[in-house]
Amino acid sequence: MEILIINPPIRLTDKPRHIPHGLAILANIIEKKLGIVPQFLDLNAYRYSIEDTKNMLKRYKFDVVLIGGLIPVYKRIIALSELIKEANPDALIISGGSASMSVPELLLKNSKVDIVCAGEGEIAIIDLLKRVRDDKQANLIDVKGFYFKAEDEIVFSGNRELIVDLDNDSDVPAYHLLPMDIYLSNPVIGFGRDIDFISSRGCPYSCTFCYQPWGRNFRGHSVDFVLDALKYLKKNYAIDFVSFQDDEFMANPKRVYDFCDKVQSCIPGLLWSCTGRVNLVSDDIVCVMRNAGCVSISYGFESGSPRILKSMNKKVTLEQMENAVTTNRKYNMMVPVSFIIGMPGEDDVSCKETVEFCIRNNLPLKSIMFATPYPGTELFENALSMGRIKREKMHEFVMNLEDARDFTVNLTDVFTDKQLIAKRAEMIDMVCAKVKLLSVGESMEKLHNLFGSLVADYLKDEALLKHRAEHGGIDIF
Repeated sequence: MEILIINPPIRLTDKPRHIPHGLAILANIIEKKLGIVPQFLDLNAYRYSIEDTKNMLKRYKFDVVLIGGLIPVYKRIIALSELIKEANPDALIISGGSASMSVPELLLKNSKVDIVCAGEGEIAIIDLLKRVRDDKQANLIDVKGFYFKAEDEIVFSGNRELIVDLDNDSDVPAYHLLPMDIYLSNPVIGFGRDIDFISSRGCPYSCTFCYQPWGRNFRGHSVDFVLDALKYLKKNYAIDFVSFQDDEFMANPKRVYDFCDKVQSCIPGLLWSCTGRVNLVSDDIVCVMRNAGCVSISYGFESGSPRILKSMNKKVTLEQMENAVTTNRKYNMMVPVSFIIGMPGEDDVSCKETVEFCIRNNLPLKSIMFATPYPGTELFENALSMGRIKREKMHEFVMNLEDARDFTVNLTDVFTDKQLIAKRAEMIDMVCAKVKLLSVGESMEKLHNLFGSLVADYLKDEALLKHRAEHGGIDIF
């Protein structure tokens, strides 16, 4: 049985810098448990044209194609399914990830995809592939965890339990099948040989705008598993920076302390960044993380308005947000933060509160997203009930979804579409006019303190220095 795994392109205006963890983990498990080395076509890394992709598919031999990704690749999965069937009409196409899990029936009705994986794929996909390998005509309906096309209807075989033991039942990505040179040349933070890594699944919080396919319970790999993976990456790819892209890296403080206690003795000099949540911040844990090589904790602040924070079900306070900024800065750490504009109830007052919060805390308002009702979220259900999204036009809506930097739908009652887009730009300008950015010299000194020798090559890049000088320095501190 020949298996092809395809990672679709996601946001073409961004450089490929994020490992396709889900698909690459499946590749590793297929190789280990089935003895089949899958072919891996990473279209997000290589950015082939449609014509080149067609030619590539014609050259590959495959019986099964696995494809998936985040919801913005929904339209690309549909397009790729057409190309796959054109190249090999008998191929079985299985799709997963949030692009499939959040709208399984919609995808099956509007594409050439045959099967949608409705949850975690590590065990489910192996069960399905074993059945296909033994009998290509086998009835697959009783394999739990999938949506199938069955004549003129779509059948769901039932849910599987979430994986409890990630160390034993999941794996690390199949790095040896990925174009690692591309990922390592486009660092997430911007210095050295930087790679992203996901060490856990699930988030114990319930923000209305967030899609959580892995449930509300935090499940983490053991610290030893994570360190073994990082040691492998250090040995084989000479990484010197890791960006943890977990939904909530700090959700289990005991695990964070354990990691910090061991990481520098295992991988001396390794620098890293992670996600955090302001209600979990304490002086002690940030100090320990900084001493263990952490140089950046990113937070989703979302709004400077207590009313909007409550409507999001964020369950944090402005005081906790300000404490996170102060504590990070106390230990000379970067504080990347993100905001959202356009939630239901957003108005001039709440926008003003966000601007004032940023100015008060000297935070450039650069990462401000539009409220986007992704399928599977509470915000999406609210948008349906408000009539902002029509069920009969769901396919068109999802086809137009990109990431939240792009305006999709207006959920406010007081702004027109044009006014909301203009309000975002106005807020950015108001904050930038008041917030003190570091000069180029100050920025370089701070970067030296954080990154040491990793910044040396950066300093040699005169073009980039000129860009920073013209645009007022670095805006993430």
